Amino acid sequence: MAEIKAIVYESNTGFTKEYAELLSEIIGIPAIPTIDNSMFHGEREPVIFLGWVCAGKINGIRMARLKFNPIIIAGVGMTPQSDKYAFALAQQNNIDVPFYYLQGGMHRERLKGFYKIMFNMVARPILRKAEKGKSQLTEQEQYMVDLIKNGGSFVCRENLEELIKKYEEINSVLRMS
Repeated sequence: MAEIKAIVYESNTGFTKEYAELLSEIIGIPAIPTIDNSMFHGEREPVIFLGWVCAGKINGIRMARLKFNPIIIAGVGMTPQSDKYAFALAQQNNIDVPFYYLQGGMHRERLKGFYKIMFNMVARPILRKAEKGKSQLTEQEQYMVDLIKNGGSFVCRENLEELIKKYEEINSVLRMS
């Protein structure tokens, strides 16, 4: 099997693209959107795949599996990082390769169409509950209220450290084979 040649990503509001570009800068391979396969010719090449998470689904993973050979997968979403959440995402998306969950962020103004409507449907009850009193909110709900109201990005190199270690480990094995 050949070395990992690219980071392939599917992004909606830009956080996944930011992670892909940051990872590209760190490990020195190109980051390309799933729709661009101009650098690939022939068999399904090994890649790192990053996709955005919505309602437990990692968007773009189906296309990435059809066109490429994702040997490391990461999901990017607004939920805080946790092993429990990462495990659940991996199970829901039938992932059998190394998987990482990366907290991206939220900027409501970047949402479009259906996703904006869906987000507003989810956000509205949380915001209503917050208006009644912060003491009624769980810690997770308070976190979500702050993120909904203020937006923010959690994209940073530190969140990629474990993924980078796994990439180096896998790529060194692939070079030897």
